[in-house]
Amino acid sequence: MRNIKNIHMYKNSSVLANSPEFYGAYFTSENDIIFKFFTFPEVKQVFLELKPHNKPIIKLEMNSQGSGKWYLRVESGLAENGDRYRFVFEHKNEEIKVKDPCSMWQDSYFKWSKLCNHNLFKWTDYDWIGSNNPKKVSRLANEYNGLTPVDSLRIFELHIGTFTKEGTYLSAKSKLEHISHVLNFNAIEIMPVENTYSFNWGYDGVDKYAPNHTYGTPDELKELIDYAHSLNLNVIMDIVPNHLGPDIAELHNTGPYTDGENCFGYKFNYENDENSVNVRYYIIGAALNWIINYHCDGLRVDMTKFMSSDYTMKQMIAEINFHSPYTFMIAEDGRDNDIRVTKPFSSFEYEENEYNHKSFIEKISSNETSLAALGFDSEWDFPFHKQIAASVLGVWDCRQKNIHDFDYSLRDAQTRVKYPMSHDEIGNVDGTRLITKIMANELEMNERICDFSRPQICKLIAHSAQKIVEALVSGKLENMAEDDRKKFFIHNYLPSSMTVEKVRAAYINAVNRHKLVIGKVYSIPGPKMIFQGDESADLSYFKFFRKFSIGKEICLNDKGYEPGYAAFMDSKLGTVSVCDKYKYINYGVENYIRDLNILNSSNPALSSGHIEKTIVNEQTDTHAIYSRRIYYESFSVSNFSGNPYKNFGIMFPKGQWKEVLNSDNVLYAGEGKYLNNDNTFEQYSYISLPAYGIAFFERV
Repeated sequence: MRNIKNIHMYKNSSVLANSPEFYGAYFTSENDIIFKFFTFPEVKQVFLELKPHNKPIIKLEMNSQGSGKWYLRVESGLAENGDRYRFVFEHKNEEIKVKDPCSMWQDSYFKWSKLCNHNLFKWTDYDWIGSNNPKKVSRLANEYNGLTPVDSLRIFELHIGTFTKEGTYLSAKSKLEHISHVLNFNAIEIMPVENTYSFNWGYDGVDKYAPNHTYGTPDELKELIDYAHSLNLNVIMDIVPNHLGPDIAELHNTGPYTDGENCFGYKFNYENDENSVNVRYYIIGAALNWIINYHCDGLRVDMTKFMSSDYTMKQMIAEINFHSPYTFMIAEDGRDNDIRVTKPFSSFEYEENEYNHKSFIEKISSNETSLAALGFDSEWDFPFHKQIAASVLGVWDCRQKNIHDFDYSLRDAQTRVKYPMSHDEIGNVDGTRLITKIMANELEMNERICDFSRPQICKLIAHSAQKIVEALVSGKLENMAEDDRKKFFIHNYLPSSMTVEKVRAAYINAVNRHKLVIGKVYSIPGPKMIFQGDESADLSYFKFFRKFSIGKEICLNDKGYEPGYAAFMDSKLGTVSVCDKYKYINYGVENYIRDLNILNSSNPALSSGHIEKTIVNEQTDTHAIYSRRIYYESFSVSNFSGNPYKNFGIMFPKGQWKEVLNSDNVLYAGEGKYLNNDNTFEQYSYISLPAYGIAFFERV
């Protein structure tokens, strides 16, 4: 195994620059520039056009390396950081001018790329990268090197454009100290910043190596990551190797990179023909770019099943393991025992050389179906999320009332990333957050609020619920004249007899259920994630706000609102004003998240432990989890019903137990009526349990 203290040596652009398998434009230490380009194999000649600042275009002929690969080394002085360049060739009797498919810096000049000299940025995080920092999360973590295991991740998911009012890489810096030092998260996950036409979620990127230009420059993104490391925050970059967005896409004209379309856009030619090996290295280079040039600690790989190539995943992870062995990988896959979409691994033949790390690939070359066999360290927990969302949106009460389904979803949950809601469950449904969705259910606006078979009704109800909760927390509802209030209720699918008190009670119940879901996430060992805003019960929309160059009408019909600038501004955090009367809710939920993070960081049973036992009580809708790791233990009891319990009997694990956290605490915007403050419990004991609440206990 490599000396972990010297791992920072792999954080060097020469990995990509010196390997003949990876493409792009790279500055050497002597300020020469290496250009490597992959295009159609039948192309006979390729020219590089350089456009130095305020100088005429320079046209240089590139050298063929066969099979569509071209190379040129340009001496220092002809071009510099920030200058533009592109590739020119003839294909099918037509002159083609394209930007670099591996462009690392893009702006409004879509037919040109900009040279990005990654050597110029002065990083300050080499102690973080190359040391045994106990705050650093690594797949190599063990009891001897002091690093933190992947299971201990406490992730804050954020979107650069909506995270702050300014929506830039640099403005995001101002909030990181609060995330780390106040809320006690140990990682941020940045939604994709792959460049495309304009602002968007990030999942329709066309420049897989270049940060989105609307949020700032490449160096400004590095500055954000460098600062995050100074705060002991691990940085996870979300990447999208499963498709290419449709806006300003040029890859299909650049070379044999694509192979038709999938449900999202152009799909990649990973396994179709003899060109596929180069396409795989194109996307592997994109992944390594975020690790090597941006010092990201982990990658979250979007919807891997739509890559239609498990071999590409294996090869990607093999290369990452070799060049950056500490980097951890998280998959969003969504397959439940599906047949893996891949050719037999024996059909991929590689010659042994310095860059094709065959031995590393062979180590993970089984045909097993688990993502672990592909080399991933964790995955998003779809089974858990579906059950936990159903539990608080009323499905148990209205349809099946089967708490055993939730319990069953916890199989192997300690290895997967659990979350109350991510960007998908908010924005891909109706744009409203969990509290709003629960309120619609509490007010009986529509029992099928999460029924995807009736999406248009769901959206109408959800947007009305959003108007209602906004009117309540802003204080406008109470100040309305009675006749205006009745009209407001009727217009938003409520009876005219509805009262402010009932709306307030529904809101409080929704907040309690929101806290219950968060508490349940934190009660299970393994990685956890909270989406921006949910840590403070923020009620802002998170809509699908992509700006389109084409095809906007399709999205308008699907979402029911304009997907452009207005939706983007609606999705900024803090857009819903809260009056003084309800601000205690926001502060309380923040305190709750803070203490849950502290509890998880101090008790390994809740981070890297395992579930020893669960207790299901179908009659009372309660669920308990006992987890442990060596000398650490945790026992949590949750109540999914609307009935509080003053004398709830439950069998504790062996030993004496004391309550360490209760969602009903007034510090967490609770009532403080159902706490077990000073009591010690053992064997069969009676505890207090709030409605839609959770209590955590530790062994004395």
